[in-house]
Amino acid sequence: MKMLFWNTYRNENINSYVLDLVNKYEVDILLLAEYRSDIEKLDLLLKNSNQALVRCNTIGCNRIEIWSNYSDMSSGLQTDYYSLQVVKHELIICGVHLFSNLRGDKSYERLEKAKEIKNDIAELGEVENTKKAVIIGDFNGMPYEEAFLYANGLFGLPVLNQYDKNTKKVNGTEYTKYYNPMWNFFGDFNYPPGTYYSDQSSLNSPMWYIFDQVIMSKEVIPFFKQNKIEIITNGLKDKKGYPNKKISDHFPIVLELEEDIIHG
Repeated sequence: MKMLFWNTYRNENINSYVLDLVNKYEVDILLLAEYRSDIEKLDLLLKNSNQALVRCNTIGCNRIEIWSNYSDMSSGLQTDYYSLQVVKHELIICGVHLFSNLRGDKSYERLEKAKEIKNDIAELGEVENTKKAVIIGDFNGMPYEEAFLYANGLFGLPVLNQYDKNTKKVNGTEYTKYYNPMWNFFGDFNYPPGTYYSDQSSLNSPMWYIFDQVIMSKEVIPFFKQNKIEIITNGLKDKKGYPNKKISDHFPIVLELEEDIIHG
């Protein structure tokens, strides 16, 4: 199972790039944020692609569009900032596009939304009798931000052994651990060191940001192919190696899970 997420930067001519990525990476589930192109045309292109993707129901979530080649994929809660989907009643997928800091610090708002997401996933998991969950999208914050690392947020740890205890107790409250493999992209040993680049006139500016992330529950880890997660840059970067803003200011991310994560 291959999942691809991309913030398409409101590019009205993005469809050909999306189709190329879907065919090249054999994408089974496609998630897009800030999509502003011709969606009916993209629907037709994806339906007739090698992957035969069909748009999922995201009514109520205007920030995320989702396509899938799984016929048994049902919609869960849809909110302004995230869309919940369930594949064959076994795998919960949450596509997100959270608040940015464009108009001021929104870290506290992201923390509150992270709590909502985790609670809603837990509730849906109770209904579907599954703990397998993947949260993927534009988090508009770094992996070490409170919303995504702290136990009362998504608790997306940089290291989580599948045999570790599933929860951690803090001041009498149990918090469920999640795993965030995007921590592995920090630094310059491998290119690129992020999904978004911005050289701000600020004393606190890492310039490269890992805004686009995937966080998974411990139950997904045994099915996660560590060598098959990638920040895609081919054909999407400018001459300096940054995201080509004529296409998008974000690089897409793609990951692969073993197909037997779901049955039937």
